[in-house]
Amino acid sequence: MLSGRAQSEVGVIERSGHLLLHGHSPYVAHPRTVLDYDPYLPGMAVFGLPRALFGDGGPLLRLLGDARVWCALVLLGCLGQGRRILRTPVAGESAWAEGQLGYGTALAALVASPVVALPLCVSGVDLPLTGLLCLALASAARGRSVAAGLAVAAACALKWTAWPALAVAASLLAHTAGRRAALRFAGVSVAGTLALVLPGVLCSPGAVAEQVVAFPTGRGRLATPARSLLPGRLLAESGPAGWYVAVALLSAGALAVGASLVVRPPSDAVAAADRLALGLCAGFLLAPAGRFGYLALPVTLVVWTRLAGTGSRAGRAAERRAPERGAGREAECRSEREAEDPDAAVRPGRAVAVGPGRAVRARRGVRGRWAVGGHRAVGSPAVRSASRWPRR
Repeated sequence: MLSGRAQSEVGVIERSGHLLLHGHSPYVAHPRTVLDYDPYLPGMAVFGLPRALFGDGGPLLRLLGDARVWCALVLLGCLGQGRRILRTPVAGESAWAEGQLGYGTALAALVASPVVALPLCVSGVDLPLTGLLCLALASAARGRSVAAGLAVAAACALKWTAWPALAVAASLLAHTAGRRAALRFAGVSVAGTLALVLPGVLCSPGAVAEQVVAFPTGRGRLATPARSLLPGRLLAESGPAGWYVAVALLSAGALAVGASLVVRPPSDAVAAADRLALGLCAGFLLAPAGRFGYLALPVTLVVWTRLAGTGSRAGRAAERRAPERGAGREAECRSEREAEDPDAAVRPGRAVAVGPGRAVRARRGVRGRWAVGGHRAVGSPAVRSASRWPRR
């Protein structure tokens, strides 16, 4: 990052920010080379604005204008806010408890892993998208429909690969907070996405259709550089019908994940992240064009939700174990009392055994003794013998 070297998409974002600042559209009107294409939605141009504002003056200004810095800050900020949301207990949950492995240590390991560190150093395009999706799922898991809708809207304004999160978060909210919360979330997310995307689309509809829709799916005038050896790409290059087969399989996978959201909706952030990651993996693998690096997004979703939810899950487990410990202590104290007072085992209204296959209730007898049915309780807590109680 300090050397200024980066993949081509960083330059694409910074150029789109310059165009957005000095014009009306972040897209090149008549692209001639692959580098002229901008396959992202208009919201991604925001991360190119610092370069347009700071320029390439000195080392500090070059660093502040780097789009990767701001992508990383958005990722870390969203993960931190999502963690705080998941730490907030709701009704029926115990207070948050730290797990065996500290969250800070686990998060540092995740950021230092190739899943996050490599995109952070060379690209950074998917980092803000990942952070916003994590924040959206955390907010939806806590019933914050408006916050979840705003986060999903911001993510959907960056790349169209975030759009499946709308269905997953809506299903999670419908299952945990009710249908009204899900409808509120859907309204906020759709309205926010339209407000962020529609102006850029109306300014240059032809450029959006060519660069955002046709180019990434392999149907543009120029071939996309996303050509990893994935099943969808191999099918698309196998013949004229291969592209349609890949799209049909992609649609079938989307319908299967959508049906699972209706039949078995997710109940927490971890389940929602797993379902969203499953849909994204199917989409990336079966898309006519794609890269292995795209799979970093679902991997981060699955790992982070488990790291962020460790504390609350530990607290709920401790809460479930508390009644068991209390019951065990109560039984121990009762055994101690009965050992000190043998007659304490028999109390009025309590069923005790006085013989093979017999269990009767105790009643108060004369002379301060305990009587069991028509018998007198004698001996240890387990009534070992009984003699006939004389009538008055």
